[in-house]
Amino acid sequence: MDLGAFGDLPALLGFAPSSEPQINTDQLLSHLGTLPKFPTDFQILRGKKWNHEGVAITEISWSVGWGPRTQAYLLTPEGVTTPLPGALFLHSHDDVKEFGKEKLVAGGTELPEHLQWVKRDHYGNQAPANELAKRGFAVLAFDAFMWGSRRFPEEVMPNRLKEVLGSDDYELLSVMHESMSLSKYLSLFGATLAGLLNFDDRVALAVAHTLPEFTDSISAVGLSGGGCRAIYLHATTTADQLRATVCVGAMATYGSMLESHVAPHSWMFFPHDLASVTDWPGVAVIGAPKPLYIQYCGNDQLFTPAGMKDADKSISQHYAKISAEYRGDFYPVKHSFTAAMQKDAFDWMKSHG
Repeated sequence: MDLGAFGDLPALLGFAPSSEPQINTDQLLSHLGTLPKFPTDFQILRGKKWNHEGVAITEISWSVGWGPRTQAYLLTPEGVTTPLPGALFLHSHDDVKEFGKEKLVAGGTELPEHLQWVKRDHYGNQAPANELAKRGFAVLAFDAFMWGSRRFPEEVMPNRLKEVLGSDDYELLSVMHESMSLSKYLSLFGATLAGLLNFDDRVALAVAHTLPEFTDSISAVGLSGGGCRAIYLHATTTADQLRATVCVGAMATYGSMLESHVAPHSWMFFPHDLASVTDWPGVAVIGAPKPLYIQYCGNDQLFTPAGMKDADKSISQHYAKISAEYRGDFYPVKHSFTAAMQKDAFDWMKSHG
């Protein structure tokens, strides 16, 4: 945000994120706040199974140990019964919380007409989870905390939000709910939105490792909010758990976000005081030496070009220093995961399968 006459505040508060993280994986998890106990019984259930344009789709659900069950789609190439390299496909934020996994999948529950812009504008008018499955992957597309089956229904939204908005539109309410209510609530317990989302994603990864459709080689890919979650997952897992990570449209320095790119992003980007121990690119290098591929949208309206280039340089230098694999590509597009970007990402994932 533009602090106007208070523009001297960051310097006075000593805001100077370190490009090299001052924490490791365990310390990052601690920094993400209080978390529930990790489940030992996922209570996995399977539902209907059907084929759609060369892809077998299975309904699957599990329990993370709190709140509603996580509903997901498991996608594999039609007719393939042997275990395949796996992928968690992490759905984007989009300010659309009624749906999660549906943004990524064709042949399941479709997005309503007024939300088709998500696939059109953010995913190149494709169902990327289907496209990845056609490449020979077992793909798990699931609802994260606050979305789809894990969302907060309108009836529990505080009336105050409707008063401020002058509207009962669910998606507007859910955006307000995240910032004005839920994040306040979590702070009372020393919890963070980033921590709970990462918890859901780590449970999904653990679930994937139990499924017969998956080999032990499992990667993660996500756009925007999904890209943010991919970075946290990259930083909080071992190489045995996560093979490689693709982050799309979700990387820049914290300093570059201060002036005008804090408000457009979710609280998941900004756990309390994280910048005192690392810059946002520093979170990415916590996951090194696991292979990392970041796709930057060169005309991204949510980040500055300089902030993205500085992040790319910082991550590249760290990975080069430890002789690990990092790839950073810039595309002349707005905030999106286009068909061409998907091809590059899926080819790279295939090379690590």
